[in-house]
Amino acid sequence: MQDIADRILREYSFYRDGSSELRKGLLDHVRLFDKNDLRGGHLFRVGDRCDSIWLVGSGNIRVYVSGISGRGVLLYSVRAGEICPINMRMVLAKTVALANADASADLVAVVLNREGVRNLSSRFNEFRQFVQQSVADRFEEIIVRISDITTRSVDHRLIDLLLEEFDNSKDPQPTVDMTNDDIALAVGTAREVVNRKLRDFERLGALRLGRGRIWLEDRAALQALMKPKHTAGFGPR
Repeated sequence: MQDIADRILREYSFYRDGSSELRKGLLDHVRLFDKNDLRGGHLFRVGDRCDSIWLVGSGNIRVYVSGISGRGVLLYSVRAGEICPINMRMVLAKTVALANADASADLVAVVLNREGVRNLSSRFNEFRQFVQQSVADRFEEIIVRISDITTRSVDHRLIDLLLEEFDNSKDPQPTVDMTNDDIALAVGTAREVVNRKLRDFERLGALRLGRGRIWLEDRAALQALMKPKHTAGFGPR
């Protein structure tokens, strides 16, 4: 188990560049993430308490807020080498969760208990600096995301997301492997809005839709929808 944990933790600069004392102390307080750690499919929900943090080796953790209407907003994703400040606050301050967190199906991570977190925080400056920088980076990311949602149309946010996912696709025909719920969360709108706009994009020949998958048919047609002309607006935000 320690060999696997060591490989995961080497994604983290404070561990990778830290002293042998830090690495040993950390390994003594971690265990491998298990799907049984999920609570109804979630790592935590608003109001939950937590006594551990997750350190990601691969996959990701999505941290988001949602309202009673069902509309949610993704705050940030936690990937390899990153931590979740909300999760850290829950453990160190013994506070409840202020957001929700879901694990991706391919999440590989280690779970660090409260004793280990406190040990690192009190003894190792490199860990404290890592946490402080993570909080600052996440704060900036959330501000940028809120600004994007409040100043740009949902069409533009949706097309940007699709183009980014297509660019990252390794399939011969670029694809997006996301549900409409996931897309709605990422762009900060309702699923019904995403459903409608994707069907509009498909009718225009830019996309082809499947169950949980979107194929790129015409990149130029999709990019053209970013331009300020009547075909680019499909209803309210």
